[in-house]
Amino acid sequence: MRGLFLCLIVFSTLSFFSQRKGDKHLHVHFKVNNTFGELTNLVIREVYENGSKDTIFAEKANHSIDIPVNNHVLLEFICKGHVTKRVAFNTDVPDDIEEIPFFNLVVELIEEDFLFTLDNHKEIKTLMDFPVGYIKFNSSEMLWYNSQENITKTINKLIKKNLK
Repeated sequence: MRGLFLCLIVFSTLSFFSQRKGDKHLHVHFKVNNTFGELTNLVIREVYENGSKDTIFAEKANHSIDIPVNNHVLLEFICKGHVTKRVAFNTDVPDDIEEIPFFNLVVELIEEDFLFTLDNHKEIKTLMDFPVGYIKFNSSEMLWYNSQENITKTINKLIKKNLK
């Protein structure tokens, strides 16, 4: 009887710590900076394709969130005195993948005061209204990648052009 009870405890513990099929998620660890260093007191808004929203208040620049797989989510990084930055995630992952790799994200927010000193600030602000990244899963390489890297590069070029 004790052996049966012990086996029951072991199996229930193993199932408790493993991800069930419906519980799979993308673990996103992010760090938010500006030109002076790490930012604190952030608002991170998760906007799901179905219209639902979740808001997280982060006191520190380093934070993690879990996004359920097979969702399309927009993360908005909001900090007072900075331009909001958006990153979109497509967490579609094939069903046969059990181990979902995590994703590290570094977000660099631009100070509004600095942005308005630039000659092309309207152009940059318009670009920043759109997601600067679109993160998707590449199942052949088993990693997440940014398919909108060109937009990020364009914004950085526009900013650096004014700093010369």
